[in-house]
Amino acid sequence: MELKSILFYNFRNFSYEYLDIRPGMNLIYGENGAGKTTFLEGLYLALTGTVFKDTYYDLVKRDQTQAGVRAKFKEGVRDMEKIVYIKKDNGVLREINDKRVGRIRNFKTHNAVVFEPYDTFIIDGSPGLRRRFLDDMIQDVSLSFEKNLRDFNNLYRLRNEYLQTANPKFHLDLMDDDYIKLCQAINHDRIKYMELLEKRTARHLYDIDPNWKVKFSIDYSWDRENPASFRDQALAEDLRRRYSTWGVHKDDIVIEFNGQLAKSSASRGQKRAIVVSMKLANLDILKRLSNRESIILLDDLLYEFDSIRNANLENKIKGMTAFVTSTSLMDADAIIEIKDNKMKYL
Repeated sequence: MELKSILFYNFRNFSYEYLDIRPGMNLIYGENGAGKTTFLEGLYLALTGTVFKDTYYDLVKRDQTQAGVRAKFKEGVRDMEKIVYIKKDNGVLREINDKRVGRIRNFKTHNAVVFEPYDTFIIDGSPGLRRRFLDDMIQDVSLSFEKNLRDFNNLYRLRNEYLQTANPKFHLDLMDDDYIKLCQAINHDRIKYMELLEKRTARHLYDIDPNWKVKFSIDYSWDRENPASFRDQALAEDLRRRYSTWGVHKDDIVIEFNGQLAKSSASRGQKRAIVVSMKLANLDILKRLSNRESIILLDDLLYEFDSIRNANLENKIKGMTAFVTSTSLMDADAIIEIKDNKMKYL
């Protein structure tokens, strides 16, 4: 399904901007603050129906009450038009070919993999950011994992509510078999997809620099070999703290770089290279396991890389359907310049 055009209406700094899209790798070129990231935000919204940063209402131009983005696609002889309206007094409305779409899953027509500068927080930030990266990838290709994760989160909240009561042990004894089973099912899928992610990430990182190696593992908050016994041992601590101290919501994805923790040993440029490789690996997995087409969005890709590694990255994304922002010109299938809140092809 080929993206043919995109239109922005009162979208951040764009009052009304329309652009016919050319195929291949598009470089979005302009000075800092010109609106390059805004272009990616609008494209991501049109592809998936969701935002990848800030909130929907942050996308509405200042002093306006509504905004929108419209994208047109073509697949063979079939045309598709997707529109997202953001109305401050009426929420977010999504349409495909003039028909209202309620569920985001039904609106999402593409896998959109985004890299932005702050994504190095996947390495530097909290365990929750690393779990979310892996879980979001798995949910894109596995409905059963999505259901298990939703069921676990509901059960986790209910478990915590009971831990706040005067006599919670009776309720915990009834629900913890299901709690353990969901932990085991979620962990099984995490391990399977983490192994795929590690293999593909290592390949992409090697292409950037053959001396760089990466390894993923899980730091558990529970004993996955004997979970029932561990639950009994941890119960006293759960009762004392009055919340669930163990489970898949507390596990961490450990990222090693050249045999050491990436968080403490890798430079900023190396962390960016690791995350770019993880995003490219995510794209590989989605292309292999999902029936949706994939588009990669890379914001400020070339920041803090040397010229040799820049060239390696440029070669890697050539031929992909990609949109790459940069303040510097580079080889691309097409170049979109954004200047003075206007966009055009050079």
